[in-house]
Amino acid sequence: MTTIDVDRLAEIGRNSLPDVTPGTKVNVVELEDGAGVCVVHAVRGGGKVYVAPDGTVLFAGSSVTFDAGLGAFLDGARTARPTGR
Repeated sequence: MTTIDVDRLAEIGRNSLPDVTPGTKVNVVELEDGAGVCVVHAVRGGGKVYVAPDGTVLFAGSSVTFDAGLGAFLDGARTARPTGR
C-alpha cells in the first residue's frame, strides 16, 4: 500500500471546493490503495473533490454519488485547472 500525505491532499481538495471558507466543515475520506483522498462538502449544493497523490483533482457536484465520482476518478477523469492559476 502506498503512503500518501492526507493533510496535503485534503488542503488541495478544500481549496478546490467553491464556497468553502476556513471555518467550513468538510469530511476527508482516504481512498483505498493510496489512490488519494476525497474531500466532501456535505451540504445542499456542495460537492466532492477527489484528489490524486500528484495533486490533480476531479470535482463532482452534490448530485453525483460517491461511487460514481470515485469510478470516474479511478478511470483517470480530472477537472481542468482554471487558467491563471
